[in-house]
Amino acid sequence: MHHPHRIGPAPRSTPGAHGWASTGAYALPADLLREASQRLGIMSLLGAVLWFVGTVLGHVAEQAMSDGRIRWHTFTATDVIAGASIAVSLGLFAYTRRSRRDPTSILDIGLVYLVATGFALGLMWHWNGPPQDYTIRPEISWIGAIVVVFAAIVPNAPLKTLLASTIAVSMNPIGMLLVRWHGHWDFGPTGNVILMHYPDYILVGVAVLISHVVTKLGQQVTRARELGSYELGELLGRGGMGEVYRATHRMLARPAAIKLIRPEMLSGNQDDAQL
Repeated sequence: MHHPHRIGPAPRSTPGAHGWASTGAYALPADLLREASQRLGIMSLLGAVLWFVGTVLGHVAEQAMSDGRIRWHTFTATDVIAGASIAVSLGLFAYTRRSRRDPTSILDIGLVYLVATGFALGLMWHWNGPPQDYTIRPEISWIGAIVVVFAAIVPNAPLKTLLASTIAVSMNPIGMLLVRWHGHWDFGPTGNVILMHYPDYILVGVAVLISHVVTKLGQQVTRARELGSYELGELLGRGGMGEVYRATHRMLARPAAIKLIRPEMLSGNQDDAQL
């Protein structure tokens, strides 16, 4: 009886060479990266809404706490920061919906957006100085929370996540220094900027861990999609028998389609054949 055997080991796949987006040692399938870029657009749109709602509610609360002495529609420098952030967020949302660039490049732009959001929050949060009798103490800021959420929803290579997240959370200390230079807040020794915001730097480590886990899961998806000499790409269609995927042959420079039959359909055919 002839037994099929493999002449040599199957070559390792090279995702970047066959239309699969790659981020260094961490490769994700192109369709997963496209989904991530779409989630980035949704996050930027949500960010624009939150900037608007937060600014309006902030004015309303300020008027209520001042017993009407401050009008809610009085514009300040923080409103300019919020307006610029809304414009940037809406611009990124439109870009993710219309751009045909590689999803990896779009996710890199998302990291720039993360840093820009951190700068806006850090400057806005400290612009007018703290409330009276405020005591310097460690605390988790909105920037730290956004860094963690960003890493979970919009995956990126851990090294990129580390760099962008560290810069983003550093915007709080930078904001404090700028406000002191502007003469609005004397918070004592310069080291207080780190003492106050070191919990955010701990969250950077959490964000890197999350990105590591997410990219590893993406690698497992990549390996699971490799069928012999073919690499599976995006899902083309789904029917009663199974699913059809776009595929690329490792050696042949031509597109292909692979249909995966559901296991229960195969078992059903075997039972019919036995009858």
